[in-house]
Amino acid sequence: MDKLKEHYTNLVKKYREIFVSVLSAMQGEINKLSHDEIKNYLENEVVKHIQFQRNLVLEKRKQFNCKKCGACCRLAISEFSPAALLEKASKGDKFAKEFISTFSPVSEDDAKSQFGLYVDLINESGEKVFYYNCKKVTEDNLCSDYENRPSICRDYPDNPVQMLHPTCAYIGWHESIQTIVLTIKAMSEIREHFMKEWKAGKI
Repeated sequence: MDKLKEHYTNLVKKYREIFVSVLSAMQGEINKLSHDEIKNYLENEVVKHIQFQRNLVLEKRKQFNCKKCGACCRLAISEFSPAALLEKASKGDKFAKEFISTFSPVSEDDAKSQFGLYVDLINESGEKVFYYNCKKVTEDNLCSDYENRPSICRDYPDNPVQMLHPTCAYIGWHESIQTIVLTIKAMSEIREHFMKEWKAGKI
């Protein structure tokens, strides 16, 4: 657990450094622009740069391949409870429908009995999540209904900040894009702040 705490402490420190650097750069650009030019800068130039960085993240993902550890099948996490997913599915949410048709809820105790370190890592992060597993995974970590697997499985992992199990082969992807992802987060938050300032006539 000490290593986990050290990891998150270093991550927070790195994000603060990136945030300050991005803020300084964006503020410098804004200081050179008129009121109308600021709007164009925030809505076009900054957005294009964020999208470029996101595309770079996806390109880097192609350098890694699943090693069939089975962790994502045997323990999936969601911010939504089973009841919330059922409600979303009843309202036509495609992702919720696919998720509940594939994954079944499991208790935190059951999750911890199989994936103790992973659950500890999630708890350490402070995320509130619910645990699920797939009944279609075989003993050799293959999908028994592979051709009909839902998009959540086909695209996994599609979230560069998603917490991955330590055995996942995409851990290397996460490590290689950490600075890019933190930069995207900083730019997005700072852009939102400056947009509010612009609309309020403060810049």
